[in-house]
This record gives sequence, C-alpha cells and structure tokens, in this order.
Amino acid sequence: MDSKQSDKIILKQIKQGDVSSYSVLVHRYRCMAYTLAISITKNKEDAEEVAQDAFVKAYKNLDSFQGKSKFSTWLYQIVYRTALSKVRLKKHQWQSIDEDVQGLVKFDEGQADVMEQQDRKQIVHEAISRLKGDDGFLLILYYYKELNIEELASLTGYSISNVKVKLHRARKKLHEQLQIMMNGHARFLMDI
Repeated sequence: MDSKQSDKIILKQIKQGDVSSYSVLVHRYRCMAYTLAISITKNKEDAEEVAQDAFVKAYKNLDSFQGKSKFSTWLYQIVYRTALSKVRLKKHQWQSIDEDVQGLVKFDEGQADVMEQQDRKQIVHEAISRLKGDDGFLLILYYYKELNIEELASLTGYSISNVKVKLHRARKKLHEQLQIMMNGHARFLMDI
C-alpha cells in the first residue's frame, strides 16, 4: 500500500472491502491522535487508550463519513469527543505534552544564549500542560496541526467567534505561564 495515496483513495478501497488499507490511515494519523488525546487527558496511558478507541470508532463508522471535510478533521472530532468522555469518567494527573513546539515563543537574546533549543521546548511543553480546559488543545490544533478557525469550530462545536476568543485567551494564558516559568524573560509572539 502506497503511503502517499490520498485519504479519499484509501477510504474508497476500505469501503470496497480492502480492510487492510485502514492500517495506512492508522499509521498516518496515530501521532496526531495521540497528541490530541494527551493534550486533553494529560495522561499517557489514557491518551493511548483514547487514540486506539478513536481509531476503532472511526473504522466502525466509516459509512457515516461523507467526505464533506477532510478525514483528519473527522478523526480529530472523534478523538476530541472520546478524550472528553475519558476525562469526565476519570480523574487524572497532569503530564507534559510531547509535541514539537518550535516557533511559538521567542526568548530575549540573553536568555537564548544561555538556553539550548531543547530547554526552550521543554519549558513550552510544560507551560502548555499547565493550561486548563481546551486551551492547550486549541493551541496545538491551530499552530501545530494547522487547522483553520472553521475547522476548529466544526471540531469543538463552538462558534467561529467563540473559537477566536478562546484562541486569544489561550495565547494570553500561555504567555502568563511562560512569564511565570521564565521569571519574566519570555516574549510571546501574539501575532503568529
């Protein structure tokens, strides 16, 4: 199976009876599913379970996928709802998110000389993991998964204006967390 095939072609093959083609989609989106799940559950084991459950749910409901959005957006919705259900059912410990966060924060020149890139990433990981509710989840989807406002609205069920407000507030909260963690040395890029 060619991993470069479009999702539409793979979905067509699955619907025509080639169930083994589903493994291509699982492989393609497993990191995304896990990253989204951990941004909500804040627990590695729960995130793994949520990602696995979401893929099973997606497979069982492929007939309901009409192709009006990208498959990945539809899968995001399933992961999002599955993770929220998991959080509601279980109290959990907050853990850091394992996500590539380059480019979200710039540090003062003096700090940049002292700190290594990996240290900056770890600080941003920790700051995102401290955000409550949908804040970290929305930032990851918007900046790292590059979902647009309309896709976020569809995924979360919020209105477009509500998504914009929530993103703005999430950026401010992240900035506040970074200021606390960096003793005021972080400059947040509000215009990214």
